[in-house]
Amino acid sequence: MPRLAVRAILIEDDRILLAQFVDAGGPWYVTPGGGVQHGETIEEAFHRELHEELGARAEFGAVACIREIIADRLETTNLPAGFHQVEIFVHGRLLPGQELRMIDPDPSQVGLVWVPLAELHTLPFFPRGLIAEFQARSFPQFYYGARR
Repeated sequence: MPRLAVRAILIEDDRILLAQFVDAGGPWYVTPGGGVQHGETIEEAFHRELHEELGARAEFGAVACIREIIADRLETTNLPAGFHQVEIFVHGRLLPGQELRMIDPDPSQVGLVWVPLAELHTLPFFPRGLIAEFQARSFPQFYYGARR
């Protein structure tokens, strides 16, 4: 059974807010978000994850796309064998007057950074295959995932 996750696309002034992680492979970046817990709606998970990772509140906007990742089908990955996740990317907008601070981050999360969209390709950002869509602020497909 795949894990369900929600991720927030938070863009202001041509910059995107990313969560920074560090593990044995070095630093890497993703949009804020995480797993939906049993009995929790996607919107509830969106708000909970942003509170934990950003210490902030944001509007829950439109779904940009759905991404599915199955580690066993990738040629190279640092994901564990058997990892299968469905991610729902949602547009959001931070509510005014908030200070970003990590409240209860994941163990390997070390920070938050605003990155110019034009520089996204220079970072170890995931999902790499969607960098052009993030930079264009346009997701022409609804589903991005493993197809045979």
